[in-house]
Amino acid sequence: MGLCCNVCVPLSRNNFFDKLTADMDLKNNLIVSTQNRNCGYLTRKLCYATFSLQRKCSHRYPKLNKTVLENERVLEAIHYAACEDDNEIKTSHASAVKTHKKRAKEVLTKMAAAISSAWIRLTGWVLLRVFNHMLDSIQVHQGQMEMVKKAAKSNIPVIFLPLHKSHLDYLLLTFILFLHDIKAPHVAAGDNLSIPVFRYILRSLGGFFIKRKLDPHYGKKDIVYRALLHTYMAELLRRGQYVEFFIEGGRTRSGKAGAPKAGLMSVVIDTFIDGTVTDAYLIPVSITYEKVLDGEFIRENMGSKKVPETFWGAVKAIWRVLKTNYGHVRVTFCQPFSLQEYVQSVQTSSGRGFLTDGGMGLKDPSESSLYGTDVVEEDQRQLVTNVATHVVHAAVHASAVMSTNLLAFLLLVNYRKGVSMKELVRSFDWVKEEVLFLDRDLGFSGETTAVIAHALSILDNHLVNKASSVQCEQTNNNIENWRLSPNLSLPDVFGLTYYANSVTSVFLIESVIVNAVLALSREQCSYIKEDSVVLPKQRLIRMATQLCSLLQFEFIFTPPCTSLQTQLLDGLDRLVASEVLSEELVVKSRHADEAWTGNSGFCWDSSSDEDDDANTVATKDALDDRIILKMASNGGQAKLHFLENVLQSLIETYCIAAAALPHLLGTTMTENNFQQRLQKLAIERVERGQTSYPESVSMDTLRNCTRLFEKQNVIALYYLDTQRMLELDVMYDTEVALAEYLHVIELFRSSRSNYKVCSDTDVTARS
Repeated sequence: MGLCCNVCVPLSRNNFFDKLTADMDLKNNLIVSTQNRNCGYLTRKLCYATFSLQRKCSHRYPKLNKTVLENERVLEAIHYAACEDDNEIKTSHASAVKTHKKRAKEVLTKMAAAISSAWIRLTGWVLLRVFNHMLDSIQVHQGQMEMVKKAAKSNIPVIFLPLHKSHLDYLLLTFILFLHDIKAPHVAAGDNLSIPVFRYILRSLGGFFIKRKLDPHYGKKDIVYRALLHTYMAELLRRGQYVEFFIEGGRTRSGKAGAPKAGLMSVVIDTFIDGTVTDAYLIPVSITYEKVLDGEFIRENMGSKKVPETFWGAVKAIWRVLKTNYGHVRVTFCQPFSLQEYVQSVQTSSGRGFLTDGGMGLKDPSESSLYGTDVVEEDQRQLVTNVATHVVHAAVHASAVMSTNLLAFLLLVNYRKGVSMKELVRSFDWVKEEVLFLDRDLGFSGETTAVIAHALSILDNHLVNKASSVQCEQTNNNIENWRLSPNLSLPDVFGLTYYANSVTSVFLIESVIVNAVLALSREQCSYIKEDSVVLPKQRLIRMATQLCSLLQFEFIFTPPCTSLQTQLLDGLDRLVASEVLSEELVVKSRHADEAWTGNSGFCWDSSSDEDDDANTVATKDALDDRIILKMASNGGQAKLHFLENVLQSLIETYCIAAAALPHLLGTTMTENNFQQRLQKLAIERVERGQTSYPESVSMDTLRNCTRLFEKQNVIALYYLDTQRMLELDVMYDTEVALAEYLHVIELFRSSRSNYKVCSDTDVTARS
């Protein structure tokens, strides 16, 4: 798993990799005692201490404070900030420069890491003991680890780019590198973790602290702070140090990968463009847990604000963690790839600078927190976005599916009303095969009943309801007689949703196509059952693209080097091959052309029809075919409904949010108030039984709905002082326009759902 892109970096794909590497096994990195089995009694008895003392961790970690403060970029930023002070507060330039220099020194002192080899060794020993107490294993593929070791010996800076699920991520990666005698990376950590005691420990292990919000005031960039951060990272890379930062920024609140943040990646790209480094190896990393240490962010999904980290809060969390079994952890290191090769590949393929065609339907990266520190060309900005998107896509698709992920996913997608253990075992085995068929990895093995029992023991008791399907009390403890059902009450449902969302990306493309097929069949009033439905392939791909556009802030559908259309056509071929759908050519007719030209012309693609035609030249012949899509077997119909359900909870959330847009008619509202209003209405629908999916009230998804409405110009955003204000765009400031917009989203909602979006009574009450 995790081989790098054969399109963008073909040379890197052949680097560090051979048949022997691929054939290596997984290894539990917590087992170290067997390495000392031929040693004396004391060595074997103190195996963790002995093993830690044998690690090679006396690497060079330079102190950079003086170099950074004397850097030309920082001095220019200080001078510029002083000139701004001259204009604003009428102070002398010399005095302003002195003030900013003093502040720069204080900021850098709080920011910079101070790695200690002794602390790394001591912490490695402690973590060996602690992890063996709270975890069953930390599994790493030895072949992946060998590739990382070879990259570490290349005298080229190595940049680790993990997805972020837990505070444990900060320690876990450094711990694994310590076990394999690899130099500790400098790890970018949010300043929310800069709390007493833990601040010192994290800094000694490589942590450097950056502000969650770089600019304290809207519209005014803190150029001194930005210059310090940019220069500090550039100096680390110039001196061959390893760097680690979380490409998503904060921890995921939903279990899905977040949109990539391009800020720190822009620094990496800039150091290469300006010649500070000649190359760097980028390594996407995925860490998957059977049980997440930080909980499932239930409070935040219900709209509560994040609780700030404190010393005593951290102590209580550690104490709670030490008393709980968190099962297995799987760490996947993707193949290192050359930044130099990636940039050259982009330049060659685009033919003009760094700009590339990223395809369609990609999750938009957030605006870089560092853009504006320097003059950044648009092509370079696009390059940063593409690299960040590629990294997240690679890490997601290399992630292993854990037993708890698969169990939660099955219960929410197929068995919301409960399931017997016998049927669950059959479905579990089937989904395992589907995951492997789609080239994704499993983080567990063993007899299925035992795997499910293990997953249930790891999940919190309140997430899954267990009842005996046999009345005899003597058999109640026999797992084969259990009947399981998911806890769908608020807010507990977010626990299962968090675990299940890790699996959604596996079936994403197939689910998009199935929902597009069913949406088209509903549009022509012939929901697929036993009957076939005639659909133009071009129309189907357009509808699938439209659904991807709807969910663009939820997923990355394709890497930047691959068009979404190609992915969708490949997914359609897989569905036909697996007999979910069958495909037969039919003769074109004028009547069929006229019938389809009357369909809704509403389209969310930002490109024009001419642009769309230009992008589809390569597949024009395939898209001109009209096909009969029909069920090939009873098993195919069951799989179709399974794939339909994968995305239905998200689609329903967007329906609810769109149905609430009339609350903005003729008025304005702060963004926070609007999102709170959305959630309040969603909760009311859950309480009244008007929605099949209680998780549709998730604040994380509702925020993405707001972002979608902004991007599609349904609502307009402006600032009033420091507050983000929302109002309907002039094109949508009528009930008719909003009803049409809602109708397009509703096409994707399952007709088997008991959800009712809007009624005449609701509209009258609102008006």
